[in-house]
Parts: sequence; C-alpha cells; structure tokens
Amino acid sequence: MSRRPFPIPFLLLAVALLACASGCRKPEKFSSSPVTLEFSEDTIFFDTVFTTIGTVTKRFVVRNTGTDGVRVDVALEGGSPSPFRINVDGSSGLSFSQVEIQGRDSIYVFVEATLDANNVANPLIIEDRILFNTNGNEQHVQLVAWGRDAHFFRPDRYIPGLPPFSIIAGVDDSGNPTCETVTWPNDKPYVIFGYAVVDSCSTLIIEPGVTVYMHGGAGLWAYRYGRILAEGTVDQRITFRHDRQEPLYDNLPGQWERIWINDGPAGNDSRFVNVVVRNALVGFQCENWPGQPTAPTSEARLVLNNVQVRNCSAAGILSRNYRIQSVNLLVADCGQYAMALTGGGQYTFEHTTIANFWTWDIRNTPSFILTNTYEDLSGTIQVREIFPSSFRNGIIHGNITNEFKVSTNSLAPVDWKFFNYLLRTDQPTNAVANFPDQTTIYRNLNPGFVAPTDGDFHLLSTSLAINKGTTVGAPPEAFFDLDGNLRAADGQADLGCYEFTP
Repeated sequence: MSRRPFPIPFLLLAVALLACASGCRKPEKFSSSPVTLEFSEDTIFFDTVFTTIGTVTKRFVVRNTGTDGVRVDVALEGGSPSPFRINVDGSSGLSFSQVEIQGRDSIYVFVEATLDANNVANPLIIEDRILFNTNGNEQHVQLVAWGRDAHFFRPDRYIPGLPPFSIIAGVDDSGNPTCETVTWPNDKPYVIFGYAVVDSCSTLIIEPGVTVYMHGGAGLWAYRYGRILAEGTVDQRITFRHDRQEPLYDNLPGQWERIWINDGPAGNDSRFVNVVVRNALVGFQCENWPGQPTAPTSEARLVLNNVQVRNCSAAGILSRNYRIQSVNLLVADCGQYAMALTGGGQYTFEHTTIANFWTWDIRNTPSFILTNTYEDLSGTIQVREIFPSSFRNGIIHGNITNEFKVSTNSLAPVDWKFFNYLLRTDQPTNAVANFPDQTTIYRNLNPGFVAPTDGDFHLLSTSLAINKGTTVGAPPEAFFDLDGNLRAADGQADLGCYEFTP
C-alpha cells in the first residue's frame, strides 16, 4: 500500500518554520563594558630553539565566561621583529581587531617561533606577549623561548605561602624524597625560574666557572638540613646574576630574589668561595626556618670566602639566628643594608669591605647593623644570644653620615668585638668590651677607594687603610686577598678585602 504524500500546505508550513528558526533568531548581544577573559595558560614556554628551524606549534584557549558576546583586539606586542608568530581563530598575522567570542564560548590561539639563524645573537631567554584588549580591559599571555642551550629549571610545585619552586636535589625519578648529591658541571649556563630547592639532607655542588642566571622572581634555596657547595677559583669564579643581558640591565638592582639558606646541624655548612652575586633583592639570606621562630641558632654555618655581593635592592647579606664565617668579603651598593646581622648568631669576619654608594634612590639606613633582636612571622620580637663574635681588618663606609649601627637588647647576652676597623659612624666606639684596642679603630676617615662611584673599591696608594690591619692569628685563607694577591708576611696587612698592589 503506497504512502500518502504530505499535503502542500504542511510542507509550506515546515519551510516557514525552518526559515524562522534561522533567520528570525535574536542577534547575539555584545558587551560594551570591560570584560575579563579566561586563558588556559598564562605563559607559553618553548624549549631551546636552534637555527632557522621553527618550534613546535603550541596553542591555548581564550574563554569568554560571560553570557554576552565580546569583541577583542589582539596583538603580538613585539610586532614584526618578534621571533614569534601567532594565529588567532584561524587567521595569521600580527594584530587582529574586533575578534568575536560568543557568550560562554572560546577561541584558539596558536603560537610558534623561529629564532636567530646561527644561534649566536640570541639571548638566553626571548620573551614577548600577546595582548588582549576587551573594551578597555587589558590582559596578556607571556611567550618565553629558550634562545640558547642551557640547563633550565621551571617551578612545578605551588604551595600557598611559599614561592613557586622545583626541587633540584632531594627527589628520585618517581618524585619520592631522597638524600642525594647533585653536581652542576661547567658545561653550559643554568637558568632558574621560580625557586630551585635543595631539599633536606641533600647537597648541591656547583663547579668552578658556572654562571647561574636568575629570571625575575627566581631564587636558589637550601631548605632545612640541605646545603650548597659553590666553590670556584680566582680564575674561574661562580656567578649568580639576572638573565637579562642587555647593557641597560647590567647594573640594575633587584632583578631576582635571593640565595636562601636555612638551618642545619653542625658540619652541614653551605660554602660559597670565589663567588659573585649581582643585582638581587637580597644577596644571601641565612636564617632558621621562619616557621619555627623559637628554634635555637643554627649550628650549620654560612661560609663566604672571596665573595662579592653587589647592587642588591634591599640587603646584601641578611642573617637571622645564624652563624657566618667569612674571609675577603665585598658587599657594595645596596638599597637598605649592605649587611644586617639580626637575632642570635655567631660571626667571624676577616678582611671585609662594606662600601655603600647607592644612588638609585634615597637611602636612610646604615650599611651595617648588628642586633640581637628580630620580628618573627607573628609580629613577636625575638631576643637572642650573640655568641663570641669577631670582626677584624675591615672597612665600613658609604655616602651617608652613619654607616655603622649596633643595637642590642640586654635580655640576652651578647659578645662581639671589632679590631682594626675603619668606620663611618656617629655612634660611640669607646666601649673597651667591644673595641678592645682603641688605637686600631679609625673613625670617619676617607678609606681611599680607587673609584667608589664606579664600584672599584681597590685602594689608592695614598689610602689610610694601608698597613692598618694585621695577619697575626689569621686563618690561612686571609694571607691572600680577594684578587688572589699575597698579603704582607710581616704581620701587617691592609684593611678591607683588597691588598694594595703598586
């Protein structure tokens, strides 16, 4: 039996309904107010890129989480010189106007890069941004490519209250805690994003000649009972510096965070020998783990021999409840304190030059401060013991009136002494308990640096610091200066980390 066809009026009705469904739909409403977009990634990373071969293509999603549509202006900030190329919602180019994203919808953005043909002119890290402007609300996604071959460390752990970090010593291949020694050979540079952590009971050894480049916000962290052994030579120093290599950034302070050393048992010292630290927020920060404010002073020491710390925006050395041993130390040009020794501790410093000619802005804090108090995380003032400490053969000088301050609380015992020192200060220095030999304390005299405003703190031939020191009872390391020059064998030496050489 044959089927009866639909009557013509029914077919006309169906066609009319379809036309209404498509042609009579309400037009999409587009917001004219600032809108915040959501990105699947806030930073797109590319591994090291060589020659003219492009990178793999990476993508991320741009989501409009609102109910109304939006029109977005998208642009590659670096323009045509940028090594990056982008494709937005199927179209390639450098900038895109009024890209539509429907309500509760998303688009894809694709990115790739091709860097310098011979890989010689490339900096370590190449960066650009993709800018998104949605009715006046500006957002961006960062693009980062490794421009040269190096060891790169990126954070993969995020714990509230701590900076993003990765563990570089202290976990096995399965991610389980372990005790290990990791060595960084001098084969290529090391680049750190976030904090690189040496975990408990592990050791990081850094070989002579290594350069460690720190990205913005980066740091090197020896967690409790971990340690770092960075021991270079006079000819092959180990350098910690920022990763920006343009001349504009060469002496710009505060470009990375710090080298952070936590407490440990006796003998678990972190050692830095023939090391240069430049342009950090804090050069070295050594302290008991802040989460245990009542813990005793660390038995482990921070050893700083033949070390230079320069251009730190806050402090060159910041210590809380720690022991420091140092020979030939230069701390120069810091925004607050060159050296702040706080809380309890024990200090042995031989041949130290603290020279603070900071010019980036106004500085009102002394270059050197020694105190047995500090404020813990809860805001409580802790008062601790300063164990027998000695400061010999040094210079503390700078461009403000008072560069030397000691402030101690009598609730805990303190024992500290200065011998053979040139000080710029308005504090009294006549207490024999702290300055046993008054004839070796020189107040408010020009030390005679070669070019202090240019960062050259060697001594002029007319310097008052010449032959004002002593080698009597000095450790073996003190018979050579920061440059490796032999000090006088007649018992006399020059003040500071440099021996005058004609």
